[in-house]
Amino acid sequence: MQTTVETIGEFTEPDARDALRIGATAGPWRVEGELGRGGMGTVYAVVHDEIGKRAALKVMHHRMLESGAHAHRSLLEARVVNQVRHPGIVDIFETGTLPDGRPYIVMEHLEGMTLGERARACKILPDEVIAILLQLCDALIAAHAVGVIHRDLKLDNVFLLEGPGPRVKLLDWSIAKVITSQLWQTVEGFIAGTPHYLAPEQAAGRPVTPQTDVYSLGVMAYVLFMEQLPFEAETVAEVLVMHLKAAPPPPRELWPEIPWQLENLMMAMLAKDPYVRPRLPQVVAQLEAAMVEITRRRAVTHFSRSIRKIDRPALAPRPRRFGRTTRGALACAVALSAMAMRDNGAARDAVVMPSAARGPTSRPELDESVTFAITSPPTSSRADSTPLDDAPVVRKVKPKPNKPKPTTRKRPVVVRQAQPRAAVVPRAQVVTAESLVAQYQAVGQKLQALQDARGSMATLDLWPRYRLIQINVAVASPE
Repeated sequence: MQTTVETIGEFTEPDARDALRIGATAGPWRVEGELGRGGMGTVYAVVHDEIGKRAALKVMHHRMLESGAHAHRSLLEARVVNQVRHPGIVDIFETGTLPDGRPYIVMEHLEGMTLGERARACKILPDEVIAILLQLCDALIAAHAVGVIHRDLKLDNVFLLEGPGPRVKLLDWSIAKVITSQLWQTVEGFIAGTPHYLAPEQAAGRPVTPQTDVYSLGVMAYVLFMEQLPFEAETVAEVLVMHLKAAPPPPRELWPEIPWQLENLMMAMLAKDPYVRPRLPQVVAQLEAAMVEITRRRAVTHFSRSIRKIDRPALAPRPRRFGRTTRGALACAVALSAMAMRDNGAARDAVVMPSAARGPTSRPELDESVTFAITSPPTSSRADSTPLDDAPVVRKVKPKPNKPKPTTRKRPVVVRQAQPRAAVVPRAQVVTAESLVAQYQAVGQKLQALQDARGSMATLDLWPRYRLIQINVAVASPE
């Protein structure tokens, strides 16, 4: 059995019979120029002669028509797209046949670029990749719900629309497999798809399932995140064998900081057994979890980068005071004197000047408790030190008087008992017999009214007040 691998989307040697000149017509549509060329056909920009609507015209190549295996593909693609009816799938609204017998389809004209062109041009950020994959999952879920398998998912079959945010359209349903229809069957010995994106069951010629699209979507995710294909070889046959038997390089080796949800998801989507691969709803859940993790990491990184070290402004040198300058000059003079004494053989350890050795013409006597000592100066670590730093420094030493240490007496601990506070007695009010009688009568009337209306239990809350007023009346107005 001879096996043929169709590389849809790859540029082939153009055939002179395939080209449509500018101004040629396909029904009411007039050709304005060529938009792109693939393995199965060429896409042209067209405009409607009557209403001026702009669209894209896809015409099949002659070699595909001559093989006999692709005669119904244009009609199949139009039926599949209108059967799914999803905003993430390109709309096809007309089919026809050219005078040379080649079928064509008319679809909506899209402004933008393919995902493959974008990935080859620059690096796509992980959160944008996840947004694109989520939209593709939504379109594939709608297609699988009506029994349609794409079978040729790759970067060049995804179109990125111009505008804010990533908006995608899934293209090229010409080799889609309709599970519930007998409109078109795969020819024996023919493998439809792109070799680097083929699922193992496609490479082995086994029946395809919705999990076949999951594998191809996993290859797309691997390429977008890792910027390389999971399996690369010199020949197509070697690539097919790697899809069947080889394991892809672990994503963590290429992206050490990859979220674990994303790594586990890609490895599961690239499983050899289709029954082990996750379902598309599970893929969506893991992609959303990875998006949350990437957003959290970005927020933490932005917060850490926003913290900057605050440099203190350089302090201006403080002005030197007159007193400090005078003390410095005095110290230098004393140091020079000490050096002269050292050169003359004078004592270097200590000099004591008693008052008895001075003559009558000497200056007033110094305090005998004051001692002048010559000590070695500390070693200076400054680079701009002068020779004066090596001279001995004369400092004035005063003996500390021996003060007796004060004796502390422990104070006895006195436990004071808390005295109860005197009750606050309110100021006495002047109560007259007339006011008590009036209160007595008012309360008595309320008691009688409540007793008549609600019963005897309603008067319990007023009875103490009534009794107190009754006693006060008796005290204020004795008989």
